[in-house]
Amino acid sequence: MTDALTEFVQETQNRPTIDYARHDIVFRGSAKEYFGIWIVNVLLSIATLGVYTAWAKVRNKKYFYGNTFLDGQNFDYHAEGQQILIGRLIVVGFLGLSYFLQSVSVNAYIGLYVILFLLIGIFVSRALRFNARMSSYRNVRFNFEGNGWRAFLSFGLYWLLNFATLYLAHPFVTRSKNRYTTRQHKYGDRYFDFDAKIGEYYGPFFATLFILFIGFIFVALVGNMILGPQTYRYIETETEWYIRYYFRYFMSVGIFFTIWLIYRAAVRNIIFNNAILDDKHRFQSTVEPATYMWIYFSNAIAAIFSLGLLIPWGRVRIARYMAENTKVLALGPLDVYSSDVIETHGVTAAEYTDIDGFDIDIGI
Repeated sequence: MTDALTEFVQETQNRPTIDYARHDIVFRGSAKEYFGIWIVNVLLSIATLGVYTAWAKVRNKKYFYGNTFLDGQNFDYHAEGQQILIGRLIVVGFLGLSYFLQSVSVNAYIGLYVILFLLIGIFVSRALRFNARMSSYRNVRFNFEGNGWRAFLSFGLYWLLNFATLYLAHPFVTRSKNRYTTRQHKYGDRYFDFDAKIGEYYGPFFATLFILFIGFIFVALVGNMILGPQTYRYIETETEWYIRYYFRYFMSVGIFFTIWLIYRAAVRNIIFNNAILDDKHRFQSTVEPATYMWIYFSNAIAAIFSLGLLIPWGRVRIARYMAENTKVLALGPLDVYSSDVIETHGVTAAEYTDIDGFDIDIGI
């Protein structure tokens, strides 16, 4: 037994270690440059009563993709404005029908949303497929092969578990969505894989619950004290009621936004740190939830006090931070690997008509 154990230890020690080459993601855009694109998008969207927002989305994505570099090569986005417009028109049509049925028949109104819920898997899978196929790196398109039924389970039925368990099952739902979206994505003909332990999700989940608990205690206490001792009168004035009401409302919104950002950052790290491409290349995300939260809040404050003019600065800022905290751990040169990848579809971007009226967030 001792000889066998010694042989096993020696064999393990002699195994070659996996030598990953770390590649940084670099964002080279600037706020000044993006401001020119953004202001034109805003003015044209206003002038066209919102129609140009489809082309504005394409211009935005092309700019951010084109300025995101990996191993000296940038990503690219290939969609066209009219494709995005199709999705927008579908959404507008649904909202119009919803408003009409609400005033005509409550049963028909409810039935419309039941049908929408049953079709959510189709919408999700098609939107994910569109976004993947419109993205490329080194002239190789990404792809998504998920079907509507699996999307319905992850984004529909499993989502109902949140209500049945008072959101205690939310980490399970999140992991299910992450597994579905990551494993069905491809880079050319090479699959991504993903397998994270459920404990990785429950850590940040319970941390956000603790923040939520402390936050609402703070709001309740400060809400009663904000106007001083007179707020403890049996009958409060209308002005006092409105002050405390809006204080509690905005503070509550801030608390929910805070925990959403913290959980989102943590889940983003989980996705990247547990994803692998073609059983070879791994990824790393080092986003700090506190820093991520601060960037978003400071961006919002800057946008408000600048009447929206600093929105481009905020978007470039968050894009640069996310890029700086994302790494690719590759086995071998990426240019050689990309040249071996085979495209799984040769259709041009203009031939795709998949809807893209809304973005699918795989994070939470």
